[in-house]
Amino acid sequence: MNLGILFKCKDAAHICDKSQYRESSRFERMLMRMHQWMCKVCRQHSEENSKLTEIIQKANLRSLPEDKKKELQKVIQQEISK
Repeated sequence: MNLGILFKCKDAAHICDKSQYRESSRFERMLMRMHQWMCKVCRQHSEENSKLTEIIQKANLRSLPEDKKKELQKVIQQEISK
């Protein structure tokens, strides 16, 4: 069996994304690492994904409060219905 193809690159990328948010299982992370060991493209994706996550965390982004979102939705709906 070829260890590099334990699963498809698409699946490895999905697990990589889940891992960034601590949503993957230990088993999934182990399979992803084995896949990345054999697959340069997935290894690069993981490195870039880690950098992006780090940059976003440093940016200290905040979302709009719920009441402001609802206000904005009302304004948009009013403009659409004109």
